[in-house]
Amino acid sequence: MDDGREGADPRDGSRGYRFHAGRLPRPVPRRKPRQDAGQAVTTSPKPRSEDTEDFIEDILGFNFRSFRTIYALFVKPRAVFQAYAERDRETYTPSLRIWLGIIGLQVLFSVVWGGYGGLILSQWQAGDASTIAMLESAFGGSIEEIARHYGDVANLLHAVIVGGMTGLSAFLIGAFNKSLHWTARINITFAILSVASVVGLVLMVVTAGTGHLEWLNWSIPIIALLYGYTFYRGAPGLLATTRTGALLKAALFSVVTILLVFLGGLVMALIGFVYAAIRINGG
Repeated sequence: MDDGREGADPRDGSRGYRFHAGRLPRPVPRRKPRQDAGQAVTTSPKPRSEDTEDFIEDILGFNFRSFRTIYALFVKPRAVFQAYAERDRETYTPSLRIWLGIIGLQVLFSVVWGGYGGLILSQWQAGDASTIAMLESAFGGSIEEIARHYGDVANLLHAVIVGGMTGLSAFLIGAFNKSLHWTARINITFAILSVASVVGLVLMVVTAGTGHLEWLNWSIPIIALLYGYTFYRGAPGLLATTRTGALLKAALFSVVTILLVFLGGLVMALIGFVYAAIRINGG
């Protein structure tokens, strides 16, 4: 029995669900109109607005289409997912590019704390004094030295390691709809990650402005909820055929992705602390 509504437009961002005889539809890539052989190609100067957009993209890695894509991911993720599934490269910016731009902004704003090293030092200093004593005893150096060397590595590798780990969620997206092209799986995955990264960036800025580092403790549950909620809203007809199926798959995606975040953080911590120990002890 169908618990959704028939005839829902899969591009309108609504929550309509359809059955497809137990199978999800195969997305059809959009094709550009073919130009006749010998047809003259005319070019015209770029409008001033496009020059401004290109300038912003050169500086920040974003253009106006990127901001429209981010807006759409919050307002109508279903439409964005469908465009990625159809391998439409015109309507929305590829999500991996957006995610990398957001991570770049996070690194830029982390300079407020002196980079990742300054951030972890602030967290240690706001915590239990016994933790600092234990770390200094184990590494044979001051807490400031440990944080500085850790930050040197984290500034370079944190986004690469954690992003690479969470990107493995694309295999789960592929399992939910095997007809999706691999580029569509990656785009849908990083679209979900981008929503959480935007909120993480806002939380970072607010925390820096207020000095309430304890607010960062809420980042993981908030991000986990955003993973699941964005997936659920974008899933109809593409990754799930019923509300129940979408809810269960959203929960699974959220749990798996958060576990990958923790795994990436663990690998980053291991590399950073080993590097710090080597540098402090004359390596």
